[in-house]
Amino acid sequence: MCSRYEIGDRVQRFLIPYGWNQQLRAGDVHPQEKAPVLTRDGGGISACSMAWGMTHPNTGKLIINAREETAAEKPMFSRSLRTQRCILPAEKFYEWDADKHKITFSAADNGLLYLCGIYRFEDTIPHFVILTKAADDVMRPVHDRMSAMIREKDIDEWLLDDRRVQDLLKSDVRLVRHQPVEEFSLF
Repeated sequence: MCSRYEIGDRVQRFLIPYGWNQQLRAGDVHPQEKAPVLTRDGGGISACSMAWGMTHPNTGKLIINAREETAAEKPMFSRSLRTQRCILPAEKFYEWDADKHKITFSAADNGLLYLCGIYRFEDTIPHFVILTKAADDVMRPVHDRMSAMIREKDIDEWLLDDRRVQDLLKSDVRLVRHQPVEEFSLF
């Protein structure tokens, strides 16, 4: 499951038409950090910053992902899935294999990735989780789950059309897996 992704200049440029006017801190986004997201804003879409992770109401544990197959049934996620969806633009994301090697995944077309998320407010601060689904053929050798993603052309529908959510989660975004670079020492 996704526990780290990367943002940079391409994400910065993508967000500008949505009203993003802050300088991004390029690099890895970790759970509990704030990250840029797209959300519904009235009848339109705007960019804002949210914290990654929701606090479980019973355990206090930080939850960073939600299974798309069961999110609609879980009290913690059902309302958010219906009305508070978000998109997390990313340049790549990472997963660790069984040998603890960091594996990088990016879009096969070299474009941005659009990770599907849901959010809620904890006190007055918005917090998001990334929706996950069963791994595709590219991800499966590394992990059995992966981030749910949509194509750029489907962003408006994901954020604005509450009736199309389940269909859009079936989107098939092609990924490329990059093999880890072997670490070595010069001395």
